[in-house]
Amino acid sequence: MLLLILLIELVILFLLSRYVTQLLYGLFLLMFRSRSVAISTTTLLFFPGTVVHELAHLFTAEVLGVHTGKLSLVLENLEEDDLPTGRQEFQAGSVQIAKSDPFRRYAIGFAPLLVGLIILAAISYFLRSLLARPQGVSLQDALISIVGYYLLFVISNSMFSSKEDLKGFIGFAIVLGLMVTAAYIAGIRIGLTGTALEFINRILDGLVKSTGLVLAINGVLLLLLKVLLKLSSKLRIYILRSR
Repeated sequence: MLLLILLIELVILFLLSRYVTQLLYGLFLLMFRSRSVAISTTTLLFFPGTVVHELAHLFTAEVLGVHTGKLSLVLENLEEDDLPTGRQEFQAGSVQIAKSDPFRRYAIGFAPLLVGLIILAAISYFLRSLLARPQGVSLQDALISIVGYYLLFVISNSMFSSKEDLKGFIGFAIVLGLMVTAAYIAGIRIGLTGTALEFINRILDGLVKSTGLVLAINGVLLLLLKVLLKLSSKLRIYILRSR
């Protein structure tokens, strides 16, 4: 049940993260009237998440014995004519990874999501412990909490794999599903009991809580961004009409 809840939360978070990023880009574009400045500002805002994302690819590839090349954490081309517009997806960072077998390729592709979930769970646990102190929250604790919530936001919106990371994954998933189904029909079972099952449930419970917190943060920011965009548009129209 916990696994199903986590999967549903991740799907919702995936959809929200794309929409929130697009709204932020749209707000910065409205403010600065320049695609290069808007993308630079958006990229800077999500920079910690980009670092986690690309390093997860890099370290996983190295651990699995796949050769890696150039690592980039920023957009290298900021010419106006080459930049994405409106709702197009743009990728801030990249790392060159050599070709490998499908299992290692998709393990590397999904690494940012797994690493991101672990970091989100750790930060969420730390924030809950920090805010639950019996002596109350000091100014220093409040500042640390703000940084923590910021990291929750940027990492959660940067941890999902790109289309390039998962190219061809649907076919691979179908083949893998058929293999698992065949093994199940053949009577092969993998079950967890006792301490192992309790340990897995505790991890899933922590991930469900941390992902729920991140969903709440993204939901609130989504509403704020929509209000700001609407107000900014109305203000711009008013200024143009008053000229």
